[in-house]
Amino acid sequence: INEELRNTKHQTKFPFDKIIYTNIGNPQSVGQKPLTWPRQVLALVDLPDEVGIDHPEAPKLFPADAIRRARDIKRRGLIGSDGSSGAYSHSKGVKLFREDVCSFLQQRDGPEVPTDPEDIFLSNGASSAINNVLTALIADSSCGVMIPIPQYPIYSATLDLLGGKKVGYYLDENNKWDLNMEELER
Repeated sequence: INEELRNTKHQTKFPFDKIIYTNIGNPQSVGQKPLTWPRQVLALVDLPDEVGIDHPEAPKLFPADAIRRARDIKRRGLIGSDGSSGAYSHSKGVKLFREDVCSFLQQRDGPEVPTDPEDIFLSNGASSAINNVLTALIADSSCGVMIPIPQYPIYSATLDLLGGKKVGYYLDENNKWDLNMEELER
């Protein structure tokens, strides 16, 4: 379509004159800059202290908060016995990061909302988390999952792969795409 849009002969074929890409799986493909801070922290975590967090020039090369975070990660024991951060973690994710998620939730929601790092599961993205949950839920073709319409395509694709049933429900477009209990109970 993009090529046809560039070709002046086809300008009236479509009711639009450009395509806006919104690839959420690869934000750099649509111009988002890579996240620098996590890469800086990881570099400092992986470097030996004498050339990383303890090097006298480190504050000139890295932001102070990246140095603090790398120091905290090293102090709290993320580093493997070989001195690297590349070792496998618990399948729930690294415990100190799960503890950080709990701290964030308690600060945001208040201490009355129960949080426990053992109830937190980290993933390497939404797609893998959705895949893990649906794989756990779908035993056979008699199992179904309610999915919103419109929906993120990974739900229907994963359900198809697992042989589960898609039970669609419509979001309320006139109410900021919110849930509608009547629609869910339909």
